[in-house]
Order: sequence, then structure tokens, then C-alpha cells
Amino acid sequence: MKHGSLIGAVLLAFAATGCATKKGFEVPGQAFGCPVGDAKVSSMDDLIKAKVVMEGKRTTILPTELRCTKSGDLLRIDANLNNDSSSVKRIAYKFRWIDREGMRAADEESWKPLLIYENSNLVVNTVSPSNKASDFRLILRSQE
Repeated sequence: MKHGSLIGAVLLAFAATGCATKKGFEVPGQAFGCPVGDAKVSSMDDLIKAKVVMEGKRTTILPTELRCTKSGDLLRIDANLNNDSSSVKRIAYKFRWIDREGMRAADEESWKPLLIYENSNLVVNTVSPSNKASDFRLILRSQE
């Protein structure tokens, strides 16, 4: 019986050590799969503040979630936009692609119009235009 207790204690110690050394699934320089460089991002709100830019007319539509993955050498982005108002909102968006040196990695995109119905969410997804793009900004503008 003592032999079984010893094996159980050893297994428990290995399990506790494994849990203590595991640092999670995030890659350094990324948050929620999105590149953040040296920016301190500890929540989804921090990520949204780092990646979303308002230009021109400000909109009340804001992303509630950003997720990024790699699709081969390309960056794939899903942005969940939320309209919690009681009216339909018209907005436009575009992505600005940035290379490793902080310069634009692609020509400026054209504005893409959206109609988001009251009290609803809409997921916008895109893929970077080339493997030069290692970062991005989501730019939003009201069309009202």
C-alpha cells in the first residue's frame, strides 16, 4: 500500500510542476493571436484600443472582439462589431496593413460601407494582402 501512495505522490508532484511551468497559449508579442509588439495588452479592451482607429466622423459602433490567426504566411482577422443602439447605423471601415518596420505594407484600402441593424453584432473578416503585412489597424468612420 505504501508503494502505491508513493507513486501517487510522485505523479501529483509531476502534475503540479507541469501546471506551474506552463505559461499559456499566447505567443510573446501577441494577444488573442493578434500582433501587439511591445504594447502591454492584458485584455480584449486593451487590444481594441491598440488596434482600432477612428477617422473622420466618429461612430458609435465599436468592436467588442478581435481575433487573429495565421493562414499560411498571411494574417487573418475577425472583428466583431456591435451596435447596441435602437437604430440602424451606417459605417465604413478599412484595414491599414503595416510591415515589420512600421511602414505601410500595402496600398491604402478603399472604404467598405456597412449597415448594422439595431441591437446586433456583425463579424468583419479579412486576410492580409501579402506576407509583408505583419500588423494592422482597423479604421472606422461613421457614414451618418
